[in-house]
Amino acid sequence: MVTTTDPARALVRTRYPTRGSIESPGPHEYEVLPPDVASISPDGAVLCRKTGDAKVVVGVKGVKDDETLHCRLVDRVELGELPPLDVTRGPVTVSARALAKDGKELADVPVVVSSERPSVLRVAGLSLTPLSVGETSIVARAGNAEQKRKARVVRTLGVEALPLDGGRRINMSLKDGKYELSVSLKTERTLSVEWRGAPYCAYKATGKTHTSNCVLQGKGGVVFDNPAFLEGGSTDVSTNGVVLAEVP
Repeated sequence: MVTTTDPARALVRTRYPTRGSIESPGPHEYEVLPPDVASISPDGAVLCRKTGDAKVVVGVKGVKDDETLHCRLVDRVELGELPPLDVTRGPVTVSARALAKDGKELADVPVVVSSERPSVLRVAGLSLTPLSVGETSIVARAGNAEQKRKARVVRTLGVEALPLDGGRRINMSLKDGKYELSVSLKTERTLSVEWRGAPYCAYKATGKTHTSNCVLQGKGGVVFDNPAFLEGGSTDVSTNGVVLAEVP
């Protein structure tokens, strides 16, 4: 298979009764059928002109053989959306495909996916395994084409949620580090977040989804409105829709 317009080389081996199988240096007589798919010079330089399959026939001293040439000219690589990458959730699968200039998928062209920081995110085939909190880039390559996408690995925390203010608010204690609190509500509500030990991170906004980030320099915590109280007046501690994660 040839995936670029760069020259490839045909290797011809000949078998003799006394010397066995040896590489034949050429030049040789070649024929490509159909001829519009590719061309090949007497010294074996193969140039694919378009995507398609062709039969390459070679003759050496009256003896002929043929092989199929698969020309798959990759114009671009398409890397699918990355799913959430969380150390606590284990491996996830990503999609990647090679496309021709007309946008058609080259289904038989392998796409190689790699991570620029394997210590953060390990890649095996199309499986991504988050190993540690950090940032990296995922690279998908096929032929001379590649696509790169930034990736962020987080660690979801299972911190105990304690009631404050009679259950109207929730407190979670934290050590130093960088954190992100996400709260998803069923209806639009005004949510306030206080990061203990870092008052400059205070958050207050109205909406269904809320995200607040903070870097704690020392031991502290995060205090936020209880979603159950905001939406129904209940003072029972509820963490439905609440995600607290260590982030890079």
